[in-house]
Amino acid sequence: MRSVFFPRLVNGPFDDPALYVHLANRGEALLFDCGDLHALSTREMLKLRAVFISHGHIDHVVGFDALLRAFLCQDAELLVCGPPGLADQITGRLSGYTWNLVEGYRFTLIVREWGESGGRQVRFRAGNAFLPEEEGLRGCPEGLLYETVACRVRGVPLEHGGIVSLAFVLEEPLHVAIHKDALERWGYLPGPWLTRFKDQLRLREHEVLIEVSLVDGGSATVELAELADRIAHCERGMKICYVTDAAPTDANLERIAGLAANAHFLVIEAVFSHQELERARQRSHLTAQLAGELARRAGVARLLVFHHSPRYLDSPGLLEAEARQAFEGED
Repeated sequence: MRSVFFPRLVNGPFDDPALYVHLANRGEALLFDCGDLHALSTREMLKLRAVFISHGHIDHVVGFDALLRAFLCQDAELLVCGPPGLADQITGRLSGYTWNLVEGYRFTLIVREWGESGGRQVRFRAGNAFLPEEEGLRGCPEGLLYETVACRVRGVPLEHGGIVSLAFVLEEPLHVAIHKDALERWGYLPGPWLTRFKDQLRLREHEVLIEVSLVDGGSATVELAELADRIAHCERGMKICYVTDAAPTDANLERIAGLAANAHFLVIEAVFSHQELERARQRSHLTAQLAGELARRAGVARLLVFHHSPRYLDSPGLLEAEARQAFEGED
């Protein structure tokens, strides 16, 4: 399968959490957690369409102001999703600045919070000095926080020292693979029309006509279903799971394993060594061994651990090795 999501940690495994995911062929990106963002360029930030914050601890939201600064003068809308209470926390951050010269600014921030008891949405418009505009309750069936034709993001609440920390899964609803040899055989010229073709195929509008660019110039109009038979096949979409700040309880481990089931890529915290399991319980974090065991149990293809405690800076490879052994070890 050719990747359609290109994830990377913004910072190192001992630094603030932030996972940047570029969406192929769209000029768009998503961000999971909002720690220190100085490593991202303004151009990279402006590609963001949605940000998913696990919880309100400072190392997970300290980069919000950098995002706000990048978007402030843009005619754009940015969605920020997180657990209950996030809208009030964002209100507090926005109220810490003076907004007397923003009349006519068109940037809009939408905060969508969700937990097991329901969802809430609040709008903040730059031109209205970012005063909160309550939009009421919002349904997020099965934790569905964000959905486009190309991807969807669901959240699952985990317990973290008495507060909710959301874990997230990013999924491609349907993967459409293009056969290059078929393009050549039919004389089709690759181009932006292929993205439109994939989107229409995901929408299952098979009677739609697609304008196809031709190698020898010009274009042809082909019905979607016929075009799909000629040049493509469909398979299960790509899946990335992001998990951080979760107490090592049986309930949390069960939820994480279910969320990450058969994921192509699991990005998960490994804060402590398993030798310090009792400390991990006290601090409501996972150990590296538990992270690896969860990845193995869930049947994920690739594992990336992060959010290491600075206690291990003198042995920086220890947690990675512990997680890898648990993930790849024999039965």
